[in-house]
Amino acid sequence: MILKRFILVMGIMLMAGTTVTTAQDATRSMRDLADLNRIHIGAAVYASHLNDPVHAETLAREFNMLTPENEAKACEVQNQLGEFDFRKFDRLMAFAEQHAMTVRGHTLVWHQCVPSWLQNAKFSRDEAIKLLRDHILTVVGRYKGRIPIWDVVNEAVADGGSGLRETPWKSLIGDDYVELAFRFAHEADPKALLFYNDYGAEPLNAKSDAVYALVKDLVKRGVPIHGVGLQMHISVGDVGPGKAIDPKALAENMQRLGELGLQVQITEMDVKFAGKPTEDILRRQAGDFRQVLETCLNVKYCTAFITWGVTDRFSWLRSPQFFSNPDVEPLLFDSDYKPKPAYFAVVDLLARRAGEPPLLSDDQVAAMVQDRPAAAVTLPKPTKTDPAQLSPDSVPGLAYYAPFPVSIKLDGDLSDWKNVPRVTVDKGPMLPANSDTKLTFAAAADKTNLYFMADVQDSKVVYGTHDPASEWYKEDSVEFYINATGDLTLTSYKKGVAQIGILAANITHPHKPILGGANSADSKVSVVAVKTDSGYRIEAAVPLITEVWKIEPRHLGLLGFQAHLNGSSGADRDTKLIWSAADTQDQSWQNPSLFGQLIFWDVATR
Repeated sequence: MILKRFILVMGIMLMAGTTVTTAQDATRSMRDLADLNRIHIGAAVYASHLNDPVHAETLAREFNMLTPENEAKACEVQNQLGEFDFRKFDRLMAFAEQHAMTVRGHTLVWHQCVPSWLQNAKFSRDEAIKLLRDHILTVVGRYKGRIPIWDVVNEAVADGGSGLRETPWKSLIGDDYVELAFRFAHEADPKALLFYNDYGAEPLNAKSDAVYALVKDLVKRGVPIHGVGLQMHISVGDVGPGKAIDPKALAENMQRLGELGLQVQITEMDVKFAGKPTEDILRRQAGDFRQVLETCLNVKYCTAFITWGVTDRFSWLRSPQFFSNPDVEPLLFDSDYKPKPAYFAVVDLLARRAGEPPLLSDDQVAAMVQDRPAAAVTLPKPTKTDPAQLSPDSVPGLAYYAPFPVSIKLDGDLSDWKNVPRVTVDKGPMLPANSDTKLTFAAAADKTNLYFMADVQDSKVVYGTHDPASEWYKEDSVEFYINATGDLTLTSYKKGVAQIGILAANITHPHKPILGGANSADSKVSVVAVKTDSGYRIEAAVPLITEVWKIEPRHLGLLGFQAHLNGSSGADRDTKLIWSAADTQDQSWQNPSLFGQLIFWDVATR
């Protein structure tokens, strides 16, 4: 018999150099305390994980909600058209019902985990609608009255909020596939709560605005939708005032969704990091978990807090397909099922809210959540390794000196880039063993444009394999970022900040650039891409004056600036190189404070 109550004694070192090593007696499990707070605390699970009795015991003891990690997705339950296989899903259901756990159905419609019969299908619109209805009615209908919550549509909004991403269902049916999916799910089980679920839309930003607009329209038109799931796949240090996940902005987003009559749930939280875990990293990770849960508890519309897994051992982030760090520990329990500082941060908060004795002292809590702003960067005196250079050497990972005025022509020929300093990037959070891939870039300006050049060494250039509107970063591409707002401390995107993703696929599309990235359309960028003997090369020109910014090159004038490389050797990205020293976790796409600086250098000063 699995006991809900247990005695746990563990010494916690919250941060390096801090004498906080007290034994903690937790007489209530996290599940007990969640019940007292009338909130669901859940975890994603594979059916195969239940083969480990320690995993099964920990899940049942600590969580009152269960999310099938993959077992409910179309590629699992209907991999062959008209043939449904519910054996794995049924096993999870049986476990949940045996242990009085609520099941969150995840997910009915998603652009990934697509069954082979739907990929590149040529069904008519009417045929596709029937297939969608049959799938949803079969899956939801099987568990009618047993699963009270379903993620109906997952990740339908494109990154950056530029409409709906391209998916097989959208291609076959049109934008109204989202509405139809909700109506079919309601038809299958009128009492089930139906959610839209997405990532990158947690605080107030362009994507959360797009998600809000989508669900507001559905509500207005009487479509049966009851909630929004905010995934919360984040990195250590992302949470805090002025950061990527600002608790105030997160609360405001939850509030506006709730005022539409919707519930809000944190549905897939994990907190990743690069490198090996340290006491400081685990302390900061604990603070991130605590602050997100605290925000949820403070907003009456937030009804669940789910982590994307029980133990670090089985985290999806340990797969090089998703995140290149086999040592990452993103969850509440380590690989041996021992609770981590993040667990105690969560349990202590739940205990305090329930009127139970706290597990941590106020000083311990403060050490977890304290904000540590990055130290101000002092740049060394500009120097030139080569007197012929038009501008000084860059400061690695911090600053690039862009000469002006320099006449550049977009033609793939680098002769006009002579004496413009180059920077080589060969490190990042994702890099296969023995890889020779690297990015060499340069930047310059004239009276009209800011120019960016990327010369990529890559023995295998992969492009044309993914949807450029939504998955452009999964194949070979170069990104450069601009913050032209004048505020280099911004932690979220606004007009004047742009992530400009330029695909290697532009090699075969010389007339209209193929772009990705948040606000990339604002840049009005022109692109030339060519193959080279060692890989490919990109030249780009961004107008200094557009509808959203006015950039005036002046000596020592500043822009926020960043450069990335995405590399693929097959089906997905396996290489990520990053220039800025501040961005160790690949978060520039949502946090411009992690950019470095581009400093204009008047060539007349040479």
